[in-house]
Amino acid sequence: MSETLFVMNPKSGTTTSSQKEKIIQSIKKNTGNSLIFTDSAGHATEIAKDAAQRNITRVVAVGGDGTVNEVGKGLINSETALGIVPIGSGNGLARHLKIPLNIGKAINYARQAEINKMDVCFVNEIPFFCTAGVGFDAFVANEFSKKTSRGLKTYAKTALQSFRNYHSESYEIEIENQVSEYTAFAITFANATQYGNNALISPQSKINDGLIDMVVLRPFPFGAAPIIGVRLFRGTLPNSRYVDIQNGTEFHLTSKNPTLIHFDGEPHQMNTNELTFKVLPEALRVVGKC
Repeated sequence: MSETLFVMNPKSGTTTSSQKEKIIQSIKKNTGNSLIFTDSAGHATEIAKDAAQRNITRVVAVGGDGTVNEVGKGLINSETALGIVPIGSGNGLARHLKIPLNIGKAINYARQAEINKMDVCFVNEIPFFCTAGVGFDAFVANEFSKKTSRGLKTYAKTALQSFRNYHSESYEIEIENQVSEYTAFAITFANATQYGNNALISPQSKINDGLIDMVVLRPFPFGAAPIIGVRLFRGTLPNSRYVDIQNGTEFHLTSKNPTLIHFDGEPHQMNTNELTFKVLPEALRVVGKC
């Protein structure tokens, strides 16, 4: 069965109601397309799993990184490919895969562009496709999730408000039977190059190399924050003296208390202080340039 199924979260993204109606009409005007709206958390995963069982060729997530994550996790280790029409505030995976941000072009791209294979990463049993981590980024993701408005400006404002109140934490990380102690402002485990909005936390990451890149941002003075911000968007963060990077296939992280994490921009409070980050090579078929 060769078909493209679009899955849309009607509450996702930064687009207005009128813009979403235009997106819906653009999808429906192409023959061979089907469109399903999600109605609850996890519904997109159920839709994707069912589509994979029915051998549908492509399932396209219409939404932000959260919707992409939900659809993608339902397609792991299947022959059905994940497509993306990015209407979120960050669109991290779409940007990494060079998917057009123009909605009309993205719809056509999802239906027609080449399919490749990408790695899938996990924090404990939670899959992620771009980044996951602990520390300041998880704290900001949690605060950002409470906001009524989305977008880069809201995120930047939230990060600035959080900066002065956040305190770095201590972690133990085991890599290949070697344990190191870190005091870190943030630790990111990257499959792709960026968080979203072209914030390149790990500019050398490759999404199909079978590796995770661990980016440790050590504590830094407030005066260094603007420089680090510039480096983040210019792709030169690895050159900072406050950054350490290692890559591997599996990392074990231990913190003092149960850990707040983020995965693909979504915050989540874990009920354990022990986390395992690992990679499953080429476990997801995806529409885009890996």
